[in-house]
Amino acid sequence: MSDTQTKPGTTLLTSLEQNGTDTVRVLILGLGNILLKDEGIGVHVAKCLQKEDLPDNVEVIDGGTAGLDVLLSQEPPYRLLVIDAIKAGKKAGTVYKTRLNAWHPQSQLGGGLRTAIAKTFGFDAATPPGQSKISLHQVGLLDALRAAEMTNCMPEEITIIGVEPAEVSLGLELTEPVKQSVPRVVEQVLREIENAVHGE
Repeated sequence: MSDTQTKPGTTLLTSLEQNGTDTVRVLILGLGNILLKDEGIGVHVAKCLQKEDLPDNVEVIDGGTAGLDVLLSQEPPYRLLVIDAIKAGKKAGTVYKTRLNAWHPQSQLGGGLRTAIAKTFGFDAATPPGQSKISLHQVGLLDALRAAEMTNCMPEEITIIGVEPAEVSLGLELTEPVKQSVPRVVEQVLREIENAVHGE
């Protein structure tokens, strides 16, 4: 596990406490496999966030352990923030973000969600799942969201924060460029929480 110390959120968390946190529930899901070096970035970030003094309406889940089925137990309205390793061909440690909202039943979860992700991260949406350039655990995420839609557990908004991996191979430690991205990702997540509190 990374020993990166993350203290970028002190001012943001103070702001959250002063402005109240009853307006929206936020679920943060860190995906990945910590046995495969940078593939585990989402889990490493989730573990860092679990050490923060987050508002009561924010839940951080280690998706590497809990799995995507956790979405089926959620009660709307809530916002979902996914953290994962993203292969989009940029420099290792590059941080990506995309936001998907305005959900309408049966309208986006067919090709729409995949197309939106593809457009953001630069792969061909027509490429069969598992063969695309992106490494987002995309098949499992899409399937979980389809199931969440059918059971009326869909989030009102999805934000995906990804980090370009340097190595995806056996090993417990993040590579140096990805390890250095952890504080930036934590700070980005805290800003997303702040935006949710302020209704942005």
